[in-house]
Amino acid sequence: MKGHLYFVGIVGHAMRGLALAARELGYDVTGLDPGAEEGAGTQWLAEHKLCWSREFAPSQLEGVTAVIVTGIPVPEAVTGEARRRRIPIKSYAELVGELTQNKHVVAVAGTHGKTTTTALIAWLLEAAGRQPDYLIGIRPFNFDSSVRLAGSDVFVAEGDEYRASTHEDISKIQYYHPDTLVLTSVEHDHPDLFPTAKDYERRFEEIVAGVPKNGRLVAWGASMSVTQVAKSARCQISTYGLEIGDYTARDVTYLPGGIEFDIENRGGLLGRLAVTLYGKHNVLNALAATTTALSEGLTVDQIIAGAATFKGTYRRFNLLTPADAPITVVDDYGHHPTEIATNLEAAKLHFPGRRIVCVFRPHTYTRTQTLLKEWQKSFGDANLVYITDIEGAREQGTEHTVSGNDIVQALKVPALYAPDRSELVRRLQRDARPGDVVLCFTVSGYHNLAEELAQTLN
Repeated sequence: MKGHLYFVGIVGHAMRGLALAARELGYDVTGLDPGAEEGAGTQWLAEHKLCWSREFAPSQLEGVTAVIVTGIPVPEAVTGEARRRRIPIKSYAELVGELTQNKHVVAVAGTHGKTTTTALIAWLLEAAGRQPDYLIGIRPFNFDSSVRLAGSDVFVAEGDEYRASTHEDISKIQYYHPDTLVLTSVEHDHPDLFPTAKDYERRFEEIVAGVPKNGRLVAWGASMSVTQVAKSARCQISTYGLEIGDYTARDVTYLPGGIEFDIENRGGLLGRLAVTLYGKHNVLNALAATTTALSEGLTVDQIIAGAATFKGTYRRFNLLTPADAPITVVDDYGHHPTEIATNLEAAKLHFPGRRIVCVFRPHTYTRTQTLLKEWQKSFGDANLVYITDIEGAREQGTEHTVSGNDIVQALKVPALYAPDRSELVRRLQRDARPGDVVLCFTVSGYHNLAEELAQTLN
């Protein structure tokens, strides 16, 4: 046994995936998750026979060689007992960095598109026979877990700019030391950690500057903020975009089953790619993955073949109803104004002429308050909007003066404030019509809402 790792927040996608990967590497693994709800995560842990608890007892740290934490608060009882026993407390990002330090690292950073782009890059390499190790924030449908550390010389990682843990300021991605960095977007987020847009951009400048001179930056060429941040790079830069970049898309088609487009390299046609993803933003994500895969040595034919078998990722514009269902229900994790707007736009592109109904649960008080003006512009492509109460997440229990109703009051489309989940379901059952496309953007506390609606509305 290499050591005993104790994961706090083990039910989370990345944490449980990393716990399993660590066990397969020879570590003894146990964990704690006081706020875990019964669901897919707890079932997954049971299926993989990972031992964990909802209540902490000091005896659980007996023999533990490191406590692994995330960016959410850790119970003081745990940290206090760990210090008393002189057990190191590490973020999961720090552990990942240690376990992958001798690998060629491809990391995806940015405000939007990280999960899908990371999953697609990993799958393109997998389909081409490269068998990469990977870390993805949520489970991709092509893989059994969100993390794999099986000894590959290539590691593909979703690189989060948020702090690695509550005990430090360093971002998660800075522990990974990427050789190839993909930068999808830079738009102010996480105001609890980065109060201003400049603070946020400065962190990305640090991340980009950390790529070695012999590395590569793959960047969205049409974004002014990305272009500005990219000036910090010391390495070679490859760009992509719908119309601007080294690699661009032409003749884009939006179908009920996904997107298709021609890949161009500075005007030269490389081939036509089809993938089960939705919206203009996913054309960009697919281009980012294509540009990266080419830089990693894959051929265009390998990329087109891999993309054709990509199944997407959990809670990223997931269609939960069959094509012939009277009402189409889509599940998504979008929790930033731009994510809501781009997914609503995608629904209009792929399902033209149909009424778009949006259900949204705001995430954290600071994000809702700081981006309130942006929220007011995000729902323009919806015909009817329901806003719930705010999920406080890591800010749960803190004082706040904002509510979901503040978003409703400013919208120019028909909107209702629905803080009670049961009442929300009853309203939707009453108001939904055949032909509607219902998009659910929900976070903690509203798990499985989209699944419930997919059944009850049809």
